[in-house]
Amino acid sequence: MTSVPELRKNDTVFASLFTPLRLGHRTARNRIVHAPMSVCYGDADGFVTRPQVEHYARRAQGGAGTVITENFAVNVSGRQMPLQNLVDSEERLPGLRQLADEIHRHGALAMVQLVHAGRYAGPWDVYESRRRLAPSAVPFELTPGRTVTPQEITPEEIQETIEAFGRAAELCERAGFDGVDVHAAQGFLISGFLSPRTNRRTDEWGGDFDGRVRFALEVVREVVRRTGPDFVVGVHLMSDERADGGWTLDDSVRLAPLLEAAGADFLFGIPTTFETMRLPANDGLMGRRGYALADNTALALATSLPVVAGGGLGDPHAATHALERSHISAIALARPLFTDPDWPRKVSDGSLDAVHTCSCATARCLRTQLTGAVCESWPAETVERGYFGYGNDSYGERAHS
Repeated sequence: MTSVPELRKNDTVFASLFTPLRLGHRTARNRIVHAPMSVCYGDADGFVTRPQVEHYARRAQGGAGTVITENFAVNVSGRQMPLQNLVDSEERLPGLRQLADEIHRHGALAMVQLVHAGRYAGPWDVYESRRRLAPSAVPFELTPGRTVTPQEITPEEIQETIEAFGRAAELCERAGFDGVDVHAAQGFLISGFLSPRTNRRTDEWGGDFDGRVRFALEVVREVVRRTGPDFVVGVHLMSDERADGGWTLDDSVRLAPLLEAAGADFLFGIPTTFETMRLPANDGLMGRRGYALADNTALALATSLPVVAGGGLGDPHAATHALERSHISAIALARPLFTDPDWPRKVSDGSLDAVHTCSCATARCLRTQLTGAVCESWPAETVERGYFGYGNDSYGERAHS
């Protein structure tokens, strides 16, 4: 058993980042959460790979208290990316178990984000070749200049999907993960049910507020039912669609206590969807420091659950200020930890000058996502390797596996 190196006792202005975080019945060593970010190091059949194991374990080794993976699809119909992982059968267990074990070896809580991509399911180049499930058959712009229409999910498919979320969570628990983060944001299937813009059903799964939130609540209840009392269940919630006639922050504030009653252990709010982030009113939103902070503060005030906030909090001073002044319980970092997995250790040591930040203007990590994301700021040999795992990948300082 490899011992877990302790972060240096922190007496700096950043000390609040490094206090323990209670999530359900589990405790993370600090309040820094590795946020879900699609890097696509899986294989074409949806299995966990060694680069993927090293990628997530390296973020745990760097000091994150909780590591949440990118979104893993609960079944084939919910898969978006060609190298996206699947959690749909027992044959996935060996790879999942290796991933959880390696994250734990470095002292972090390990969680999987679970998703059904809904109308965003891939492959997009043959979108019309099979059923793309959505609450209603509402046309939308999938890519600039290309409008497509998904199919309305049937009541039978709704029940199958709820069960798929529960089965996937059960598999994650069997593999040794501490919990899951149920993806109910960004326009994927669960958030599609929440929005009046995309849910135009007149049955029990649509219509008024109670009908539109039913699917989200049933998914959470099924995940809780299929897993043990110590298993952590989080909800990655679309906090505000930021579009006329859409899901609002007031709706999220109303939903938050219902999710808590259904068994959720934490919330993680994020505004907009892939579609609404392109609206003129939302131009530049994602580039603003702490752009999700106000929404998550509102969620925190509406429930007793811990609330995780991300979005432009890569500056340690901004992260600390957010944690201390806005009622949230943890800060989530995606690209900052992708660029420099040792961000937590360097901040804990007070070595801010050693923190490497993202320097590319056009987000190379997004441009390379479909084939395996890389960062412009990584050392050249790491970029060539294709992922930042173990080995000589620490900006000149060796990371021991």
